[in-house]
Amino acid sequence: MELRRFSKTCKAFRKLVYDPKASRLTVWKPALEAIEDLPPCPPDVSEPMYVAWLYNRTDCQYMHSLTHTSDFRFKTPDVLLDMGYDEKTFEFLPRYQVQGEFSYHLGTVATLVAEYKKKRVDKTKQVWREEQERFWDNRMKHGLACRNARKLEAAKEEARQEEILEKFEKERIKTMKENLTKLGWEKEVERYFKKEPYELYTYTYKAMPLTDREWAGMLPKLTSLMEIEREKLRNEEIEGYFEQRIDKWLKPAFTAFILSRPPNEINPNILDVALMDEWRTLLCTEPPNEDLTECDVEAASAKIPQFAETFRKGRIAKLLDVVRKSKTYFGQEVTEDILQLASTMFRCTDVKCRPAEVNHYPHILAHSCNFLYMRGPSLQIAPRDAQQLPPLELPFFGHHDPSQNPIIRLYREEERHILTALKNVGIWEKLGIVFDDAAHEHMLSLLDALGWNHDTTVAKMEERQPYVECLCGCYYDPKKPTSRKIFRWKKGVSMIVFTYK
Repeated sequence: MELRRFSKTCKAFRKLVYDPKASRLTVWKPALEAIEDLPPCPPDVSEPMYVAWLYNRTDCQYMHSLTHTSDFRFKTPDVLLDMGYDEKTFEFLPRYQVQGEFSYHLGTVATLVAEYKKKRVDKTKQVWREEQERFWDNRMKHGLACRNARKLEAAKEEARQEEILEKFEKERIKTMKENLTKLGWEKEVERYFKKEPYELYTYTYKAMPLTDREWAGMLPKLTSLMEIEREKLRNEEIEGYFEQRIDKWLKPAFTAFILSRPPNEINPNILDVALMDEWRTLLCTEPPNEDLTECDVEAASAKIPQFAETFRKGRIAKLLDVVRKSKTYFGQEVTEDILQLASTMFRCTDVKCRPAEVNHYPHILAHSCNFLYMRGPSLQIAPRDAQQLPPLELPFFGHHDPSQNPIIRLYREEERHILTALKNVGIWEKLGIVFDDAAHEHMLSLLDALGWNHDTTVAKMEERQPYVECLCGCYYDPKKPTSRKIFRWKKGVSMIVFTYK
């Protein structure tokens, strides 16, 4: 291909390249032999013609793209039969796909038919046909080998060009990094070029060294990117200070508080405590690289029990609202004592949640579906005394989903670092549970069967731990031997509820 381009440079070069005596052995033959897996040039074709056929030949796909309506040079087998041609004279010819149908070249068919008619003896016709079959079979194999050689050559050339591009890309990136380092962006350069710089693809993916003119043109863009990286580095540094404060002061205070509480009591988690007014103010004390004082930490820690009590009452109030909306207690007075009853049962409404059993208070408040995590919160940032709150600052994916994204109220920008440091902690944001009326009725039936009062508490049931035997046929496989199905009382009620739902 390069020889053909070279021959078009001027008349002298063209004369040199296409001189049949001087160039065949010194130019064309070595050039063809250098192509891997390429079959030798047929004896009845010159090397320049062979190269022209190799790189300009029209294959069936190309022919199909050129033929919009019809191509009279090609005919389908049915049309050739209607024209009076014998199928034995063309069935061994190469086929082309024209307009989605396999076709034969009409001129070639006509020439072969004319030769075939000149044979008068059946044996001669048979010998001629066998020769033509071998000839065209060899030609098609030769053509296939040529196509494969072209593909291999193209793949090697593509790999070579890719290698050249990659080499220049590395050199250009190296030059860019050196120039930016000289301008004082050393840390930013190290951080930015650790990832693939897609923003600089148009600057780096060129097969040529980086010129001063190009550098001057891309410098404003690079400067803005380095400023962004510097801000990210600053934020990461501040987040590190916040993590140190949380690890050193908040976590020990929170752990001490949890260990001082009864085991079955609902308590706020560490993120709830971190967002207390006292702790969020303390954690955001400026400058962030200075340590906190023990006096301030003790004052903030002393407020945790009071906050926990408020937290617990708020969650219980929401749970009582759930009970009031049930069919069982609708329109009745509901107090906290009802939550202690064994017949007060709850279940999760999340379709992704398949709990094994119904839940009681207080365990239902710790159910995982009640929590949202800090990976994509929607934020409202405004001073405490702001008359009007700003619009929600949406997560990175651009929309707010109440079932997935908690809304967090922050008073200043620095408080973002608290959420980042505790991003793997859930916050009690939604209440996706309901009072289970069916489980309530089944539990009352169980208490009647036991001869116990309806006001029996969960604590009393846990103390006595009655077992339930399920007699329904739904619990037995007829192919297996009969066996008794016995469950703890809570598991038994759960099995009945979920079996008949």
